[in-house]
Amino acid sequence: MSASRTHRSRPAPSRPPQWWAVVGVVTLLVAASLALLPAVPDRPGLGLLHSVTLVVVLTAMFALAEVFVLHVQVKREAQTIALSEIPLVLGLTFAPPPLLVLGFVLGAAGAYLLHRRQRGLKLAYNVSLKATDSLLTVVLYGLILGGNPILGWRWVLGCYVAVAAASLLDGLVTHLVIGLHEGSLSRSTLQDVAVYPAMALAVATISLVMAYAFDRSAMAALPATLSGAALFLGYRAYSTLSERHLSLERLYRFSQAVASTPEIDGTLGHVLGQAKELLRSEHAEIAFFSGLEGSAMRVALSPSGRLLRESVRLTDDDPFDPARTGEGDPMLMSRNSHDPQQRSYLSTRRWKEAIVVPLKGDAGIIGTLSVADRMGDVRRFDQSDMRLLETVANHAGVALQNSRLIDQLRHESLHDALTGLPNRVLLRNNISEELEACRIGASPGCAVMIMDLDGFKDVNDTLGHQHGDELLKVVASRTVVAAGESVTVARLGGDEFALMAPGCADASVARVIAAAVLAALRAPTILDGIPVHVGASIGVAMAPGHATAVADLLRYADVAMYAAKAAGGGVKIYESDRDTSSPDKLTLVTELRTALEQGDLAIHVQPKADLSSGEVGSVEILARWDHPRRGLVSPEEFIPLAERTGLMDQLTEHVLRLALFQCAGWRDAGVEVNIAVNLSARSLAQPGLAATVGALLLGAGVPAHLLTLEITESTVMADPEVALRSLKNLRDLGVRLSIDDFGVGYSSLSNLSRMPVQELKIDRSFVTDLSDNLDNAVIVRSIIDLGRNLALDVVAEGVERLQEWEQLRQMGCHQAQGYFVARPMPPELLPGWLRKWADRSDTLRGAERDPAEWLTA
Repeated sequence: MSASRTHRSRPAPSRPPQWWAVVGVVTLLVAASLALLPAVPDRPGLGLLHSVTLVVVLTAMFALAEVFVLHVQVKREAQTIALSEIPLVLGLTFAPPPLLVLGFVLGAAGAYLLHRRQRGLKLAYNVSLKATDSLLTVVLYGLILGGNPILGWRWVLGCYVAVAAASLLDGLVTHLVIGLHEGSLSRSTLQDVAVYPAMALAVATISLVMAYAFDRSAMAALPATLSGAALFLGYRAYSTLSERHLSLERLYRFSQAVASTPEIDGTLGHVLGQAKELLRSEHAEIAFFSGLEGSAMRVALSPSGRLLRESVRLTDDDPFDPARTGEGDPMLMSRNSHDPQQRSYLSTRRWKEAIVVPLKGDAGIIGTLSVADRMGDVRRFDQSDMRLLETVANHAGVALQNSRLIDQLRHESLHDALTGLPNRVLLRNNISEELEACRIGASPGCAVMIMDLDGFKDVNDTLGHQHGDELLKVVASRTVVAAGESVTVARLGGDEFALMAPGCADASVARVIAAAVLAALRAPTILDGIPVHVGASIGVAMAPGHATAVADLLRYADVAMYAAKAAGGGVKIYESDRDTSSPDKLTLVTELRTALEQGDLAIHVQPKADLSSGEVGSVEILARWDHPRRGLVSPEEFIPLAERTGLMDQLTEHVLRLALFQCAGWRDAGVEVNIAVNLSARSLAQPGLAATVGALLLGAGVPAHLLTLEITESTVMADPEVALRSLKNLRDLGVRLSIDDFGVGYSSLSNLSRMPVQELKIDRSFVTDLSDNLDNAVIVRSIIDLGRNLALDVVAEGVERLQEWEQLRQMGCHQAQGYFVARPMPPELLPGWLRKWADRSDTLRGAERDPAEWLTA
């Protein structure tokens, strides 16, 4: 019996698929199949024609059993049952075991591949499970039956045991894979496995009757076969009626719930939750037309039940464009659709199939309601599902027809929730209208400005996000007043704002507006009794002087804003002759992505030496990119680029993999050193970071204690709670953790004491002139004392002279890193360098050496 879990009443947790666990299960199943293969009993062979005919018949029967299935509701969970016991019992009774195994595997594989459209790892998992099922079945059946004839009590017992064992294996492995995917294996989940053999034995009983009758005569088997088919069709009809009754009951409860929920979030939550439950879909969302051409707001329900809002620009392949849904026709987009527009939309949304129906209000169609991807892979959406979703949409339309709610939704889709300012969608629309007026001569032009706050991150880090939000509201209010009534002020996100001055074609006038805004922001803002000062950097682009397209104006203003920020703040007008970085960076991003895919990035290592003994027990891993055309690209150039373009996770994983395999190679050569790799804030925020690091350690065969992960203070303080959870997960793996560049961030002692770290690295800015700067010496000594009190190792970066080495050693610092010890080097040079360093390290314990000599060591 094949069963798949298609729907659970509680939402699945939002975790990345553990594909490596499924690969492990597939490997175990293949190994089990190979182990069972020699135990398959042999029977006298049939002729070639008879053998081929029998395999074809068995293949067809097993394929049909996977196509025509039953849906059984057990508590609040739906089980999809494939009646494979019928051909299985018949095959055990009348077919040679090898032919039965071949027919079982071919039939199931054909159904999975052609009917359920499975591919890749999922297909490999299901086929390997069926192969193990069939081999286990024939082996157990052969052991129990022995040399006894069929139709005796051993035959009945053998069929029952074989079928029950195979279905139990199906259930256990299926729930194991689901548990690994969801990250937990509960007792209640394992108890559900008992349903599998119970249902399998019930179907096997009918199969035994059919086999017994068929052995007597083909005519005697006919009534049993017809009775079984009638039971099957009757149960399917009953199941369909039962499901419809349940759907009606849910619709009734749904209509009562939305009618009694005046709050818009409550109404939306009920609509989306019921749409998911009624259609047993993985995704549900409502798209509201904003009132502006080509824009909408999507409201979706997250796995945790939270509403997610997103303002979007509609694309050409969007099926809910108001221009195409005017007639109110629902759409069923199947995974086999021949419509290129539907295929493109499904691909863009990463959906397999979807239903989109119109959402109607008093003024006509106000949006659409969509569901996508039915849970499980046996049933697909059909016309009855589309009619059911239309009913839900009609109820939702009644609940939302209050014009106040619709106006509120449209306002939310075009305005920032925190400040009430226009958002990016409305800003682009206003710029577009002004450019059109300029084109027809109704306006001389406009000025577009991008404003980024200076020092806002410090406020967020020290006073918290709540006070940061209050500051953003104050900035928004002051900017609106200072810019004037005719200027559109929008918030683009974070601490970035935009201004659009219509009818302004003179850059000097735009500069006056920007200067007035900066002047308004200079006044302190009182937050929690503390006067806070923030500045801003403003970049200006002019239309039609600089550009006549919305995207170009915004990009040029952004370039000018970064030029202003680099100059220390103020206002900068876009200068085309200086805008050489953007195209070059765009090219560099493409080249970086290609380099990561092809493995062209390498690593260098920089040793860290113990200040007391001179021994080297660890090295820091540094990414290096030797570009074929540009030469050596600085990490200060490509690492920030990777962070801004979403390549940081890929870069971090690439560097980690190279470092761990290099560490494994050193261990094989008898050199055991700890390796330290830097983590970005983005990587630390990834929920699957610990699992990724664990898999890389396992793949390289390196013990966790030989890996140190370095994070900066600002990385942790970007989101302390998320960072602490991630750090604790990494610490549980046995990985060492280090705070890099300590002393230049904004962390507090309370946060530091909570971090599960073992090491502090003093920033090089305090070490470089340690001998000549008394203030730096005081700071360094304080950090060393802090580390000693918290039982942390302390590493000094940027040690370049013997005087600094000696001074740090006397202060009680543990390790030193810098040019005095060694410059970064290719990893293959490390063993030889270690031998040279060992020959000289004894002299560091008190001997006066020439720093120039050590720099060549």
